[in-house]
Amino acid sequence: MNIPGRHLAVLVGMCGLLASCVGLVTNLAGLFITPVADEFGILTGASSLMLTICNVAFAIGGLLVPRLMREGRLNLMLAIGTVLLAGGTALLSICTDIFAMYLLCVIRGLAAGMMGFVFATTVLNQWFESGIGLATSIAMCCTGLTGAAFSPLVGDVVSGMGWRAGYLLLAALTVAFNLPAILFLPSLDPRVSGYLPLGASEGADVEESPEHETESEEDEPVREVVPLILMAVFLYSVFVSASTALPQHFPGMAKLYGHAATGATMLSFCMVVNSAGKIVYGTLCDRIGNRRSLLIYAAVVFTSLLMLLMLHTPRALVAAAAMYGLCYPLGTVSITMLTRDAFGRQNYGRTYPIIGMGGSIANAVFSSVVGYLYDFSGGYASPIVMMAVLMATAAVISVFVYARTAARTA
Repeated sequence: MNIPGRHLAVLVGMCGLLASCVGLVTNLAGLFITPVADEFGILTGASSLMLTICNVAFAIGGLLVPRLMREGRLNLMLAIGTVLLAGGTALLSICTDIFAMYLLCVIRGLAAGMMGFVFATTVLNQWFESGIGLATSIAMCCTGLTGAAFSPLVGDVVSGMGWRAGYLLLAALTVAFNLPAILFLPSLDPRVSGYLPLGASEGADVEESPEHETESEEDEPVREVVPLILMAVFLYSVFVSASTALPQHFPGMAKLYGHAATGATMLSFCMVVNSAGKIVYGTLCDRIGNRRSLLIYAAVVFTSLLMLLMLHTPRALVAAAAMYGLCYPLGTVSITMLTRDAFGRQNYGRTYPIIGMGGSIANAVFSSVVGYLYDFSGGYASPIVMMAVLMATAAVISVFVYARTAARTA
C-alpha cells in the first residue's frame, strides 16, 4: 500500500501515541511492581494494584474522548494529555507512599485513555478509507513492539539505577513518542486541512466527523437497532479481550506440567505472533474483510486452547502458545474493525469508547479470574475451558452482528 506523505505522518503520529499510552504505560508496568513493593515493604498485590487502577482510569479516559475531540483543538488536547501523562510518570519517581502512587496512576490512566485507542483509531478512520485494516494493525502493533524493544533498556535502568530513575526514563520516552502526533496531526477531518481520506475520490460522499453529526430521516433506521448491536459488539469486546489475560500465566502453566524452562519460551513465541499477527490481520481485513479474518483467527485460537488442554509436551506447549498469540489482534484490531463495520465512521466515535471500555476492564478482571480458578481447582484446565467457551461465543456473536448489520443496510 502506497501511503502519501501527510497520511504517513498521521499514521506515524498515531503509532507514537499507542506506543506511549499503551506500550509504555501498560506493557512495561511489570518491571516496577517488585522493586516498588520491596522498597515500601508492601505486598506484591498492593504494588500491582497500580496497574489495575491505571487500566480502569484508561477505560474512563477513553469515554471522555468524544467530548474532548474537537476540530481545532486536537493539538492542545494532545499537549495537555502529554503533560499529564509524562508529568504524572515523572512524579512517581519522588513518591514515598503507595497511596500517592495510586493517585498518580489515576491521572496517568485518564491521560493515556484520552490519547490511546479511541483517539488513535478515530483519527485513522477519518484519514484512511482504503487500507484502513493495515493502518490500524500497524498502529496497534506498536503497543507490543514498544514493550519488546524497550523492556531490556528500562529493565537495565531499574536494576542499575533504581525504579525511580526508570520512571524518569519513561516520562522522557512519553514526550518523545507523543511529539509526532502533536506536531504532524493537522486536523481530525483531512478535508479541513485540504486533504482527502486515503482512497477517497474528489466527488465521493464522506461521512462527517463525530462532532459534525447531524440527524436525518436516513439515520433513523440505524438508531432503532443500534442498542442491540452495540450490546453484541460490547460483549464481543469483553470476551476476546478476556482471552488476552491467559498468556501471563504461561510460565505457571509450564511449571505445573513439569517443563518450567519452557514457560519463558512460550511467552516469547506468543509475543512474536502477537506483533506479526496484527500486521497479517490488517492485510487480511483489507483483502477478505474483517468477518472472515475474525473467524479464521478465532478458529486458530480455539484450536490452540484444545492443544493446551490435551498436549503437554514442551514442543506442543510452545506451538500452542504461538498460535494463541493471535488472540491479541482479536482483542485490538478486530474490535475496531467490527465497530466500524457495524456502525460506520459516523458513529464510530460515540460507540467505540463504550466498546473499548468493556475490553479494557475485561482484561484487568480476567487476569485475576484465571489466577483464582487455578487456586480453587489446582490446575489450568478450568481457565482454559473458560477461554475456549468465551472464544467460541465471541465468534458466534460476530456472525450475529454481521447478519444484523447486513439486514439493517439492505
